[in-house]
Amino acid sequence: MKATLIFILSFTAGVAQAGYFVEPYLGAKTETIKLTDLASSTLEIKSSSVPTLGLKIGYRSQMGIDLNLAGETTSGQATVSGQAEKIKFSHIIGALQLGVNALGLVKMYLGTSFQNEFTLDDSPGLQGFKLSGPSYQAGLQIRLFYMINLGLQYNLHQFTTITGPAYAADNNLETHYLKNVSQDYSIYLSTSF
Repeated sequence: MKATLIFILSFTAGVAQAGYFVEPYLGAKTETIKLTDLASSTLEIKSSSVPTLGLKIGYRSQMGIDLNLAGETTSGQATVSGQAEKIKFSHIIGALQLGVNALGLVKMYLGTSFQNEFTLDDSPGLQGFKLSGPSYQAGLQIRLFYMINLGLQYNLHQFTTITGPAYAADNNLETHYLKNVSQDYSIYLSTSF
């Protein structure tokens, strides 16, 4: 009986509490970027990154509406088509998110980025570059235990700019590539206070 009561209280603590919150998180991300050039050749970049570090700072209304700033950074090594070795990369995202929090148990949110930069380092067979442009997010967060959440997030990247030595003449992505398909999926654990 006592264990059941503690379990129920751990899920209902924090229900309908308005105020500011800080939510750091740690996760893993799988990302794919496909750039198809004017000759219909595709450059594909794939990565699986652990850890992905993030922080959300926001406000939750009495009705359970969340508005927050979210920042995330990921780095590691990516597999690039046509390259024998993995290449170092980093990805930084800053976003504004709007969410609905149901009784402190489940949160659904949508977001859009104000900063989205993917940087691929130089390698012997490929000159490095930086992609930037907007991204759109959709996420779901579930409370596992008191102050511990499990989150799933999808990002759709709409890169518009490419910079680097090979793109010095024109940094508009559409000048160099006909098609840009870029997305990632992440899973994370967070705590909120």
